[in-house]
Amino acid sequence: MWPNSRACRWGSWPTALLLHSLVALLVCGSADAFTILSPFSYSSLSFKNLLNSVFLSSNANLAGGGRNLKSDVLEDASLITPKLIRKYGYPSETHTVVTKDGYILEMHRIPKKGAQPVLLMHGILDTSATWVLMGPKSGLGYMLSDLGYDVWMGNSRGNRYSKNHTSLNSDYQEFWDFTFHEMGKYDLPANIDYILSKTGYEQLHYIGHSQGTAIFWVLCSEQPAYSQKITSMHALAPIAYIHDMKSPLFRTLVLFLDFLTAATRMLRITEFMPNTKFLVDHSQVVCHDNAMTQDVCSNILFLVAGYNSEQLNKTMLPVMLSHTPSGASIKQLEHFGQLMKSGHFRKFDRGYLRNQLEYNRMTPPDYDLSRVKVPVALYYSVNDLLVSTTGVDRLARELPNVIDKYLVPMERFNHLDFLWAIDVKPLVYNRLVRNIRRVENQRAKLTANLASFLAMQLQRQQQLQNQIQMQTQLHSALPPNVHLPHRIDQGFMMPTATAMPLTTTTAATMTTLTTTPTTPTTTTTTQETATIAEDVMEPTTTTFPFEFAA
Repeated sequence: MWPNSRACRWGSWPTALLLHSLVALLVCGSADAFTILSPFSYSSLSFKNLLNSVFLSSNANLAGGGRNLKSDVLEDASLITPKLIRKYGYPSETHTVVTKDGYILEMHRIPKKGAQPVLLMHGILDTSATWVLMGPKSGLGYMLSDLGYDVWMGNSRGNRYSKNHTSLNSDYQEFWDFTFHEMGKYDLPANIDYILSKTGYEQLHYIGHSQGTAIFWVLCSEQPAYSQKITSMHALAPIAYIHDMKSPLFRTLVLFLDFLTAATRMLRITEFMPNTKFLVDHSQVVCHDNAMTQDVCSNILFLVAGYNSEQLNKTMLPVMLSHTPSGASIKQLEHFGQLMKSGHFRKFDRGYLRNQLEYNRMTPPDYDLSRVKVPVALYYSVNDLLVSTTGVDRLARELPNVIDKYLVPMERFNHLDFLWAIDVKPLVYNRLVRNIRRVENQRAKLTANLASFLAMQLQRQQQLQNQIQMQTQLHSALPPNVHLPHRIDQGFMMPTATAMPLTTTTAATMTTLTTTPTTPTTTTTTQETATIAEDVMEPTTTTFPFEFAA
């Protein structure tokens, strides 16, 4: 079924089919795969607990009893993000932010006092844990902290860390009435403003993966002023134009998008794949190193993201699948399905009538990518089933300030490899850090040039003021009827290069002054007066030692 998969070589196709069906049932077919808001979801709790215990015992036998699991893997699978960070010797903080529409978001921080802040934003069904769950050797959060950055990791509304609201309960249907549009419009501004307020910085670096890139485009399109608060943006597996997505799973789902949308609304299904103890326990039992079914777990990831067994650390599968999936709104999936179907990167399609009321037009408007003035670096791959190279090409053409467009030099590098690949540091993160440093160096050089330019302007202004003061003193020393000519140059009084010729009357007056002085102490000859005038009216030239680059 999947290339090079041992699951296809276990003796006969019925065995492989049985195992694949088993995991699909446990992961996607369980009652915890969806949140259904109806009385029936609470009426058979004891029966569900009984099923859980039966499944766990049968899976333990199938997987080898769950024995000899590495203690670190089991522990990491069960720890929340702050505890996971502290376990590996890094400081950790938890911060809560309230959005304008009342959602209470949780951010996790690896603090570095006085350091440049960086905001990391995960993709759909993911959490802040994705940046650290692979450990200090591979996690981008740890890497940036080691390089001296103040690392902030956000959590979008609806995942396991951001399921609170000032007035709504997550059991209410109204709580889940959002797409990634609201994340860009409300969540990101709240996170960014909070970080800048806490750190005292005016700007931060932004790094997003998958949906974390899409919500950034939404932010800049809807509120372009926030471009001034971002030093640089780094898009891992950037999402915008996904009409030619290669994933067979999602392309099939899009064919039935209208039916699925109607069905979920009728059944009042609002949340997709929440993070539950049921899923965590099963991932630990079914996906560990000693389990016969471990390849099935990896093939589930490959089916969604793209096949690349070479870069998958299978030992960490229980950790990956315990932290992810972590919940999303059904409406988020519907919005992405609309993007695939339409070929546009635009707002949520509410239907002709509601579009007219909401957008004053029959179809939803496209997001204006020309407003993304931030320096943007794009990182993408050929084997990403969720992001096509043609989609990235189109995105790069519409963004006005792309500083790097990097195709990962590995043919099988997939969508999740940007987070969890064994060699993600040399393949992606090292280049990302170089781009961050390059933007910082350019800004530092620009700031230094600007400071130098302003200092020279100030010095020049002081020199001109001194000349004007000297000229004023000379004026006061001359007789009342003798005047020196001047001109205005760039807002400052400056002496002219050539003195105006003296008229006959003026010359006669000056001769009279020299022959019949009023007092012995103010005797001045015509030749001496002319010398003074030439000294005062000598022209000056301003030159700048560098060319200022905008």
